[in-house]
Amino acid sequence: MQRPVDSHHVAKYFFIHLPETTPLKRLVWIAHQRWAIEQQYQQLKDELGLDHFEGRSYPGWNRHVALTAVAYTFLQQERRHTRGTPLTFPAVRALVCEIFTALYFAANPKQLDYIIQLRRKLPLRI
Repeated sequence: MQRPVDSHHVAKYFFIHLPETTPLKRLVWIAHQRWAIEQQYQQLKDELGLDHFEGRSYPGWNRHVALTAVAYTFLQQERRHTRGTPLTFPAVRALVCEIFTALYFAANPKQLDYIIQLRRKLPLRI
């Protein structure tokens, strides 16, 4: 239970299933993580389109959520490293596409060989 500091606020109650030896400081920290989680969920919806999925299958939804989570993690890491100049969403999208392309070709080296051969046979015309 969190007691109000003045009479204008109401008491808050929290149910936490942790060992009795958990320090009070840790319990307070866990109890107040709700706001941070709600903020992260809102960012996932606003910035990365977590709520844009229109598929009909659970595997498709699962992939969408996983890719959104990976993009969010990457975005948070970049924000942490580049405090002065944050990346834009299109820049993050391009970087995530490059990462997944590299992972795909690392898992399927024959496809990479095929693409390299195709580039040699069909030069780009500009």
